[in-house]
Amino acid sequence: MRSIAVSVILVIFVALLPALTIVSSLSLNIQGIGLLLGWLGTGSFVASLLLMIREPYWASCFGGLQQMYRWHHGMGVLSFVFLLMHPVLLTGYYLPLGADIAEEYLSPLNPQSTNILGWLALVIFTLGMFTTFCLNFSYGFWRRSHILLILAIALGFGHIWAVSGFSISLAVALLPAVVPVGWRLLHADRSGDTLPYEVSAVNHPTEHITEVNLRPLAKPISIAPSQFVRAAFFKGSHFQGCGDFHPYTVSHITKDGGLTLSIKALGDCTWNIQSIEPGVAVRLQGPYGNFLLSRPIAPEIWIAAGIGLTPFLALLRSQPVTQHTDMIYIHREGERVPYEEELQMLATSQSLLRIHSLPMTNDLTPLFIQLDSIDNLNKKGVYHRGPPPFKAKVTQWLRKHDMHRQQIHFEQFDFR
Repeated sequence: MRSIAVSVILVIFVALLPALTIVSSLSLNIQGIGLLLGWLGTGSFVASLLLMIREPYWASCFGGLQQMYRWHHGMGVLSFVFLLMHPVLLTGYYLPLGADIAEEYLSPLNPQSTNILGWLALVIFTLGMFTTFCLNFSYGFWRRSHILLILAIALGFGHIWAVSGFSISLAVALLPAVVPVGWRLLHADRSGDTLPYEVSAVNHPTEHITEVNLRPLAKPISIAPSQFVRAAFFKGSHFQGCGDFHPYTVSHITKDGGLTLSIKALGDCTWNIQSIEPGVAVRLQGPYGNFLLSRPIAPEIWIAAGIGLTPFLALLRSQPVTQHTDMIYIHREGERVPYEEELQMLATSQSLLRIHSLPMTNDLTPLFIQLDSIDNLNKKGVYHRGPPPFKAKVTQWLRKHDMHRQQIHFEQFDFR
């Protein structure tokens, strides 16, 4: 908890620092507030850039990749709001002084570099934010569109330079921005923080699930059951590759450092992986996640929807449960159920584990009936994993049935 607090304070400090260095020189009027919001927007954007660094240690200090990405999004949105208000308040200041003065300082049609750079930065930032929150775009396009945000901050720094030249405020905003951009261009995109693996075997438990067994080509990644990695698969003789890094939970860990990823076809990359073959090179980044780590000693309920089974499966394959555990495994009606026989065998050999196989449609009523039948539900910890709508509905039901927020645990894989 201490590392999380320190990390949050550091990010907030980076966001506030440019404004703090200049606030004493600003007038307490609408113009001064408008200028202050510009600096707050710049600092918040720089802080959001720091939060896109996916170094495992940095992510763990922040409480996990999921929590770090929440702050990344929050800082980005806050920056966007501040930077939108910046020209609005300046307009409110200059318009009463005359339309010609307002046009000189604020018009996007004014050929002065300050106006051109400022408006270009804001327009491109707006386009970048649109692609960030539009879920209809493919992951590859969404990822590449982030270059717009880097271009926007570069133009924003150019606008600041054109307005006031070099200053301490500009320096304390520019220096932290160089770190994440440099990390991305010189380190992450060149696989500088990844480990090499190779596909050793491929299995298909069901039509749309592929088990990819990986063997390390160097030092294996240090990972605990239920954690996940980010993986990029390269081209093979009959496999076209999937070079973007995507998150996958490890479903099995061998003693020699080999890993198994159970991947369901849900998007362009994961559909492509269904045709992967042995010998394909892989780069892994991680590990990430603390979903099932450091759990208190208390009875538990595990709820796994579809491929959300993987973290629970990895834990069960590595060690027996040590407290009473009810596992509810949700799967589609009429489909072949992957891993069901293995789960039932594990339950037979472990007296503390009970498996409830639950065929369902999109209606979650059978799940809620099952939960309602469990004795002392409110005294147990609930760990659930599934698609975002599923997660939201399950959490809402549990909260309505008097379960404390601290008892409900889930993991989010949607890092857009």
